[in-house]
Amino acid sequence: MTPDSRAPAASRSRSAGVAALLICAVLWSLNGPLIKLLTLQDGGVPGVTIACYRSLLGGLLFTPFALRHLGTLRCTEVGWSIGSVASFTLMTACFVIATTQTAAANVIILQYTSPLWVFLLSPLLLREKPGWTEGLVLSLAMAGVAVIFVGGDPSGTPALFVALASGFGYGTLTVMLRGLRAVNPTVVTWLNCMGSGVLLVPAVMWWGVFQLTPAQWGLVILLSVVQFALPYVLFSWALQRVEAHRAALIVLLETVLNPLWTYLLVREAVPSATLVGGPLILLSVAGWVLLTWRREARSARREARCVQKDA
Repeated sequence: MTPDSRAPAASRSRSAGVAALLICAVLWSLNGPLIKLLTLQDGGVPGVTIACYRSLLGGLLFTPFALRHLGTLRCTEVGWSIGSVASFTLMTACFVIATTQTAAANVIILQYTSPLWVFLLSPLLLREKPGWTEGLVLSLAMAGVAVIFVGGDPSGTPALFVALASGFGYGTLTVMLRGLRAVNPTVVTWLNCMGSGVLLVPAVMWWGVFQLTPAQWGLVILLSVVQFALPYVLFSWALQRVEAHRAALIVLLETVLNPLWTYLLVREAVPSATLVGGPLILLSVAGWVLLTWRREARSARREARCVQKDA
């Protein structure tokens, strides 16, 4: 293949990756309306039950693919695996529970405060020191959170804290995944899903229910297969064709589509405070992604120059 023919092929591959990421954002954004529908079906399904079954079914789907690569778990310390499962459980359980108690727009927006926690935890766990400019950009997210909390209905404040805990779980999970970067991604996903599902079983025994109606099972399976497993496969495939920072910006579309689908399906409006605070958080996240990419690109260029000098 000549250089001239490789360029169009690379362009087509990148376009296919972008299309896959857009599909990911659409499918991931279905979590809000599907969870809302489950709470309305036949008396409603408790959030902890939804989170448990979603993780267990997702884990079962990935089991055949993960078993072939389980040996990669030996490439890292067991503490990272334990931390990853704990973070994933906190993220998913709090996200689902909060969605059953407050507007879906609040939950998806507050989950995207995760860069705040990455910024704070990276120096402690990864010995990475983010730049002060990143901290300045992330201050916009803190302002957005303040608007949502202060401007919202006081009776809904506990649910907002649960949603914020989901963002904390997402942030700590991001840090843990860096520690697990030598492990096969399918194994990590399988471990997180199965571990989360098992950890949530006692919570279901205490606060939830195990029996579901056929209609509820249908929605749970849809949530596990279409909203979780399928987009994960597409996301992994897309990251082989699209740069990580571009992928992170594209999937931010989820934060817009989630409230949109929820409004169309269950007529849940976006709270006015979220319409003000949400864009601040999203601008902050987008700025953080771009700054992180620039910092990593500069570091890569410096390493490349050092290698050239040594050669």
